[in-house]
Amino acid sequence: MYPSQEIYILLVTVYGGILMGIIYDFYRGIRCNLNGNKIIRCVEDMLFWSVITLISFLILHQANSYDLRYYNFTGFIIGVIIYFNTVSKYILRFFCSFIKVIINILINLYYIIIYPIHLIFDIILYILVKRVKRL
Repeated sequence: MYPSQEIYILLVTVYGGILMGIIYDFYRGIRCNLNGNKIIRCVEDMLFWSVITLISFLILHQANSYDLRYYNFTGFIIGVIIYFNTVSKYILRFFCSFIKVIINILINLYYIIIYPIHLIFDIILYILVKRVKRL
């Protein structure tokens, strides 16, 4: 391999490390807004690690066709360190706010859709109870 190819591979893996940091902050944003039970957390963990594994394999394939070298792992680590020491706290704050807004929109949509259905069932139940009392 030529040194320029190795530098390219190192830079691609650094960008991959930054992408992994962003995905981890998204995961932490979900975690700070959703307090699930242990089973949900296990599923979230498995999904997170599956996505990170897939991304790392895609990056390694794109960079050098899965030819593992020491600087691949160094690039991932440097990328994650750069990300967490620069913009991570701002991105995490954004993700927490963004996910909170999305959750509130989904909750409001749920009530907009469910409330009329609940009201119709209450009216039907009220009418049925009135008729049963007459008999």
